[in-house]
Order: sequence, then C-alpha cells, then structure tokens
Amino acid sequence: GEQMPALNVFVRRNGKIYHFYNTELMFAPADPGQDMRHVDMIWPLWNLFDVTPEGRGTKWKPALSY
Repeated sequence: GEQMPALNVFVRRNGKIYHFYNTELMFAPADPGQDMRHVDMIWPLWNLFDVTPEGRGTKWKPALSY
C-alpha cells in the first residue's frame, strides 16, 4: 500500500458543520525535483530527516513498515 496523507479542516458555525479546507495539492503533480508538500506544516517528518548529518536523500519516502 501507499500512504495518502491529506488534511481536512471542518468548522462548526451556528450549529452546522462545514468543510472549510482540504490539501488538494496531493492530487496535483509536484514540481520537477520536488516532493509533495501539501501537509508540510503539520508533518515534521520530512524536516526532521533533512537536518540529520546524512540527510534524507533524494529517494527516501515514508514506509508503512520498517
């Protein structure tokens, strides 16, 4: 399988629930040489490995198991 991370935000106003935001960039192609970044602000995993001495490399992707 693959991880399909997405972020949805819902708000309640006047007793009703509304879908306010979705990270739609998951379905858009990434720029050349770039990874998908639609949940970067809440997914620190990428940034964590970027600051390690070896870095995360250019082919690293999160796995379902290790």
